[in-house]
Amino acid sequence: MTPATPSTPAQHDRYERVLQAATAILALGGEETLQMKDLAQRADVSLATLYRYFPAKDHVLLAISASRYENALRRVTSERPRGATVQERVTSHLLREFRAEQRDQQLTAALTRVLTDTRPDYRQIIHQVREHHMKVLQQVAVPGLTASGEQYRRLEIVLDVFSAATRRWLAGVSSAAEARFEIRIGCHVLNVLDLFPGEDLPDDVV
Repeated sequence: MTPATPSTPAQHDRYERVLQAATAILALGGEETLQMKDLAQRADVSLATLYRYFPAKDHVLLAISASRYENALRRVTSERPRGATVQERVTSHLLREFRAEQRDQQLTAALTRVLTDTRPDYRQIIHQVREHHMKVLQQVAVPGLTASGEQYRRLEIVLDVFSAATRRWLAGVSSAAEARFEIRIGCHVLNVLDLFPGEDLPDDVV
């Protein structure tokens, strides 16, 4: 079943209430405590309305992920860039994001789980969430500009390193300090971008 999309102000209000209530539940008790009937009551919407927009619990988690990166994009667009280089700006941002993940570990675990789901039904929204995340990193890396092809590819690598570091930390394979180290090392791939700002590099440049 395809989730409905809110169109009127009232529908948007109900939709946002669901996301806010679900986020609070997840932060306090984790994914196991998120039950659709309870969520409908907390968000003050009917169960039928809830299922119209979120046919399953995973759709709630995916919508929270998309909303968080949309909000992040608005925030970083209005902020003053932190750092003199691409590497410094992206490293600072991702370390801030990881600290936020640490503060809400149960929420992070639920969102990470659904974003690594391989079911074809979720492929489109997972792709959209990744695009939102990439837009945030592009704005941080080259504020107000469009990343070049080479810059975009390298930012994708950095995002993959960040995601893998988060998953290892959640699984208890890595400590938080080790995850931060991995994120910093991953961001070193952006070093070369400051030598060739706004240009695509030849394929043989490492």
